Amino acid sequence: MSRKKNSRQWARLRILCHAGLDLMTIVPDAFGLVRELIPNSSAHLTLLPQLPAQPAPDAGRDDAAFAQVLPPPRGYFYGDHVGFDAPSAPPVHVLEAPLQGGGRRRGEIVLWRAEGPAFDHHDEEDLRRVAGYFEHALRNAPELGAGGAAVVEDEAMLLATGDGQILYLSDSAGGLLDQLAAQERQRFDRRTVPPFCMRLVESVVHGDRYPWLLPLATLAMAGGILEARAQWMSVGGAAALHTGGDAGAASRTVGIFMKFVVPLPLRIWRAIGSVELSPQQAEVAFWMGVGGGRESARANMEVSDAVLRDCVKAVYEKFGCSSEAGLLEQLRPAISRM
Repeated sequence: MSRKKNSRQWARLRILCHAGLDLMTIVPDAFGLVRELIPNSSAHLTLLPQLPAQPAPDAGRDDAAFAQVLPPPRGYFYGDHVGFDAPSAPPVHVLEAPLQGGGRRRGEIVLWRAEGPAFDHHDEEDLRRVAGYFEHALRNAPELGAGGAAVVEDEAMLLATGDGQILYLSDSAGGLLDQLAAQERQRFDRRTVPPFCMRLVESVVHGDRYPWLLPLATLAMAGGILEARAQWMSVGGAAALHTGGDAGAASRTVGIFMKFVVPLPLRIWRAIGSVELSPQQAEVAFWMGVGGGRESARANMEVSDAVLRDCVKAVYEKFGCSSEAGLLEQLRPAISRM
């Protein structure tokens, strides 16, 4: 790889990890760059579990039942090869770097080479640099579903009984839940809803008992964010709580509706990778796309007016447009609000 291209790839990785996105949502794109910077056969990201925030204490709460309806940990594992699992054949060479944050270990990055030369000290230095970018993303991860713009890439649905037995599962829902299970190193058996969905089912079935549980949830996944909501599919479901109690509600149908969305900054980052831009031009294009114009680039970069003007001109030329509106039309697809 030429030094110039290497510089562009490092710049793209820095922009991606400084975009204010959850690390799990960007890791497939990030690992694509890491493979170019540090050639490898396979790469894994593992994040240590973080306990979810607990609701306010409630003297009348059934803690045993409450523990069963919490969402599972956010996705903590990603592998960039088929199956999300360890390499089938023993790797010849392994390179690891820990991820630190808040004075403790947050996880690790592992690279494998099935063949070829061993990793050297330059690779070690480069992986430490990658880890530094990943740690920045971890420190600055936003609250999921905090109102940012996003692009809907997939929609899915499943139907389940109140006790978690799946009645209907769309192909899209099965694919999303397979991916979610892989991130947690589990298997989705398609007969019972996984913990993430069971939390939503319980929030509907036991809404009166656990008012702090909401039938809405978001979860970071590789490449995007899973949004889900649950509701009774008939009035009879809610009525069962008052007639047959939990036993009656368990036989009623709950619908879980899911969307897989890609945060707008990630879509913009991908779009700027479709043209040949210098590192500085790429950063200008990114911040213009995220913030809506050159003032956003000026606010996020330390550049003179002359340099900014030249970068903006070059960006317009590369994208074949002549105005901010024309650039945004190419960088910003139809969006929804998360």
